[in-house]
Amino acid sequence: MAGTPEEDLLAWLEREEERLGFTAVAVGLSDIESARNLFYEELGYDMVDGQFEGLREAMVTKYEEFPSLGISFSRREYPGGFQSVYRDKATGRFIALADVQSLLETIRGG
Repeated sequence: MAGTPEEDLLAWLEREEERLGFTAVAVGLSDIESARNLFYEELGYDMVDGQFEGLREAMVTKYEEFPSLGISFSRREYPGGFQSVYRDKATGRFIALADVQSLLETIRGG
């Protein structure tokens, strides 16, 4: 999953949490073998190392970095598909992806 946009990883993480439940995904991503077992049993496919690392990074972003910045992430379903949505928790205003990426770079030191 190297090179996969962070927005796509967050959307993938959210889909898996919807399918399997937050607790199952959090526990399953505690180590690579647990993740492989969970995803094979529930979804019928073998998770590769890159997928595991990508989902773990997305969990850090969603559950550690976003809260520290006061940002929430969700996916909205529309007739033509899904849209990733970022919001400022204090004001409820939408935040552009470029602004979110800039804030993440700031806290990551990049």
